[in-house]
Amino acid sequence: MIKKKIAVIGSGISGLSASVFLSSKYEVQLLEKNDYLGGHTRTKKLKENNNILSIDTGFIVYNNKNYPDLSNFFKYLNLETEESNMSFSLSINKSNIEYGGSSLKSLFAQKKNLFSFKFLLLIKEIRRFYKFCKNLSLENYTNEFTLEDFLNQNKFSDNIRNLHIYPMASSIWSNNKKEIKNFPFVSFINFFKNHGLFDFKNRPQWRFVKGGSSKYIEKIISKKMFNYKVNFCVKKIIRKKNKIVIISDNGQNIEVDKVVIATHADQSLKMLEEPSKEENNILSKFRYTNNEAFLHSDHSFMPRNLKAWSSWNFIGDSINDNNFSLSYWMNNLQNIKSNKEYFVTINPQISPKEYYDHTFFEHPIYNLETINAQKKINIIQGYLNTYYCGSYCGFGFHEDGIQSAAYIAEVLNVALPWERNENFESRLNYSKKHYGD
Repeated sequence: MIKKKIAVIGSGISGLSASVFLSSKYEVQLLEKNDYLGGHTRTKKLKENNNILSIDTGFIVYNNKNYPDLSNFFKYLNLETEESNMSFSLSINKSNIEYGGSSLKSLFAQKKNLFSFKFLLLIKEIRRFYKFCKNLSLENYTNEFTLEDFLNQNKFSDNIRNLHIYPMASSIWSNNKKEIKNFPFVSFINFFKNHGLFDFKNRPQWRFVKGGSSKYIEKIISKKMFNYKVNFCVKKIIRKKNKIVIISDNGQNIEVDKVVIATHADQSLKMLEEPSKEENNILSKFRYTNNEAFLHSDHSFMPRNLKAWSSWNFIGDSINDNNFSLSYWMNNLQNIKSNKEYFVTINPQISPKEYYDHTFFEHPIYNLETINAQKKINIIQGYLNTYYCGSYCGFGFHEDGIQSAAYIAEVLNVALPWERNENFESRLNYSKKHYGD
């Protein structure tokens, strides 16, 4: 029996996993505009003496509890993983305040904070915030309610907002303070609860891919389950009743029966020659922020006090600064054995004088429009044999991307290579209404 042809556009985790899933039933052609596969998965190889260090600059960590499909995918690919060390710190230059969250020693990295009434009040308020949110029932909160609405309603101080809540949320979603203030409150609480972020103990154990996250891409390619083209930048998707023609920017044509668009939502919309009213209304609601990333060894992009150094380090100039900047301490995150420290800094105020790698990432911005658009994605799934997946369908992470791909496999009656356990929780914000209902 001749397999029908399906094109998958975009080779991030969503496109790669969709290609693997669908290859059991379809002849899959994966199309990627860059000269490499992987999207946000980027591993930089550095030679140090006689060793080769593999340092991730995009996707870095996951955990088994909150990333069930990704964990199963890695097991399916027979990947080696190791335990990571997750911790958070904050350093605000003009306020001369620094603290870490991994221990009492890091919390009071600045000894003056032991005698600072303002700092001790901050700790007390953090405990209040965590306890309050952990036990909170969301029944009375609508999707129109924002994080800032909640903080105003419950009279949380500017101190905890600017020195803890906004910096931590900015670090997680790679958004600035203005965007975080407008983050949908229900989604914020659900994410923090599910990830154990309101707990001071017994948080999920985070892991990383041994040898760098690009190992999973190598494993996928080695299986030869589908064909792929790099340097194929899609200019136009022409959809007819019984076929789809995909045209590249240099005039190449590919004809298929179905297409899965696994790019960012705004990019997906631009590819469609004639988007429907629903496609335009839904996909246009997703916006992205552009973030600059450097891999380097410059200590000045970390907290001044070594005791405060953590895996994730929010670096700010002043408490009123809207900008977001974060330094990942890669030695701590990936168990890198070296006499040199390696950092990935996102959006530094000034560029490191010397660096090993430089790139840009786009991350989704979450607001009330986004959440409402997520619920409607089902309405356009399958229209003119076109399907959509991407991390924007959930919280913006690898697990959301692979779950969105798994959903398309389910719609097309393709079984996953593993069985989900009975406690599986979807991270997708889809409504129950489908295309054609």
